[in-house]
Amino acid sequence: MANTEESLRNLLSKIAQEQNYENPEIVINAISSGGANYTSNLYTAIIRGKNKEDLHLFAKVAAVGEKFRSEIPIDFFGNEQLAYTELWKIYAALEEEHGVPEEHRVLYTKCYGIDDTLYKETMVLENLIAQGYQECDRFKPVDWEYASAAFTECAKLHALSFAFRKYRPDEYDNLCKSFKSSWEHMDMESIILNSIKVAVTAIKPEHKKSFEKFMKDDPAQHLVKLFSAQRAEVIVHGDFRGSNLLHRVREDGKVDIKVVDLQTLQLGSPIADLIYFIFAGSDEKFRAKYFDKLFEHYYTQLSASLSRLNLNPDEIYSKEDFYADFKEKLPYGLTIALSSLAVVTIDTADAPKVDESLGMSAFSEMKTSDLYTERLNEVVNDYVRWGILH
Repeated sequence: MANTEESLRNLLSKIAQEQNYENPEIVINAISSGGANYTSNLYTAIIRGKNKEDLHLFAKVAAVGEKFRSEIPIDFFGNEQLAYTELWKIYAALEEEHGVPEEHRVLYTKCYGIDDTLYKETMVLENLIAQGYQECDRFKPVDWEYASAAFTECAKLHALSFAFRKYRPDEYDNLCKSFKSSWEHMDMESIILNSIKVAVTAIKPEHKKSFEKFMKDDPAQHLVKLFSAQRAEVIVHGDFRGSNLLHRVREDGKVDIKVVDLQTLQLGSPIADLIYFIFAGSDEKFRAKYFDKLFEHYYTQLSASLSRLNLNPDEIYSKEDFYADFKEKLPYGLTIALSSLAVVTIDTADAPKVDESLGMSAFSEMKTSDLYTERLNEVVNDYVRWGILH
């Protein structure tokens, strides 16, 4: 911990100098993720100086060691660095080039500094909490105002990915080669099989046989099939859920959302982010009322965002193709629910400890909660109602 804070303090001192703070005072406080982050130690920091207003910052310092990195071949820290240093700048430039009105632009988080030293990777961002943003309570289901705002922001990002590929194809190809996230290159079999084993004990007796029958079809490949691009390819978030979206409610009731935790960016189907969000954060009651409406809302927002970027939605990603992808990929939402719900609903005290000894086995042995059982059975109810489980 001391070495971690020392490397963070060094980066903060550099930032203070770059921001022209005279004789700065730097205050660092360690904070808990509450079971929402499994790669980094988290901190808030304040840089104070007599010549300027306090600068409120948020910092992430790599916590995982060689074991975790070797078992999960994702360059979490490299992906996020690439997003803040290159991708977000490209997206902002595309919005400027095409005259996208300010109210329809992505709400980017400012990055103040990065240290990419191996095993001490550190990133310092603006502290959104100090600006009135907050995390969605992972133990409560989303409501329409929040969910629709999240899908609007997701549509903007997906539209910008389409625009990036259309207007700057060579640059797009080169940058995408750098993303080291893909379910296709991960050994998820042991985690998925254990998730199924845990789920079977929680699912109501009348649905167990149909659930087990569905999961006999190579479940380790379900995530690959969900994320794989069929009719459209975009840069997806890959972990699009409430813990990675900070929101703020304006005086007029409008919800602003900033998408954070960009460590799992990868190429994939737009549908993947949407299904992931829905089954990680909603309950049966919400889906009964808003499931179809939410997908319709996304496509409406995507079409509008594409049009503002001078792209034809019917040529880029037609409504027919969108719903064809949705129909093909919806079944795999059941599998994503198994793993995502275990993480989202875990009691804070039972969450795996984030340190150098953390490995994949910690996620196979997670203790599930009563909320997990409730939410999982609600998802199963939906899949029975939709005729996918029978």
